[in-house]
Amino acid sequence: MKHLLVFEHQIGNRRDVTPVVTEYTRAAVGSAPEGQYEFFRARAVHSSAMGSSFHGWHNQVSITICHLTKQVKIGPTGQLIMSHRGRGLGPALMACVITWLKERGVPEYTIAPGFLSSVDASSDAAREQRNRFYMAFGFVLSKYDGTQTGLDVVEGSFTAENVGALTVPDRYQDRLKPWFDFEDELKDERESGVRCLAELKAMDQWTHNKSSFGRWLLRIMGWPVGFATRHLHKRKPWEPEQPGPRKSQAGR
Repeated sequence: MKHLLVFEHQIGNRRDVTPVVTEYTRAAVGSAPEGQYEFFRARAVHSSAMGSSFHGWHNQVSITICHLTKQVKIGPTGQLIMSHRGRGLGPALMACVITWLKERGVPEYTIAPGFLSSVDASSDAAREQRNRFYMAFGFVLSKYDGTQTGLDVVEGSFTAENVGALTVPDRYQDRLKPWFDFEDELKDERESGVRCLAELKAMDQWTHNKSSFGRWLLRIMGWPVGFATRHLHKRKPWEPEQPGPRKSQAGR
């Protein structure tokens, strides 16, 4: 394992967070020379994985480099399938592995054809979205018999002349965030949320003590926060203790 990353996707007011790992190995197969093959994979957790956080072949993009044949294979073997289409997870994983590939310094290596997923071509709109995804990275699409190319391809393959022809669009760069950066931001957000809750409870306590006329007057003046009773809720273990009332107030 090389890196622990996070993919974030906004769904309404909720933020969906998906852990992603990258893996790397350099090895020989059989009697091949030492280090002939390099393998790099970026894969995200899958809710339907059996006995593991990761699916056997979904939610992942991998690259195998053969330095003997000077050829690159993009996988997994078969088709690239994401469990949640339309969220940008596929582009994020593809951008990650292509960025790694471009850093290997092998622009002349050829790209072995990969298979287009028929699952992502169930409608004309889905097919076009799938094809635009591949074409954005510099891949060329074609039907198996060569009679169709580009956006019109339903079943066929994707490839490129060589590694140098591939690119990562600006809109797909940095979609994956390092885990420790995400963790630091999460801590800051949590601390900010705790402070905000404390402030809201203090305001709730202040408005709760107001008369009906006082609340009506606050509304007329444009009071920005709705009247609530959060200060009466049982304090959570992670909440700071609220300061007690001042003596001058307590004696009233």
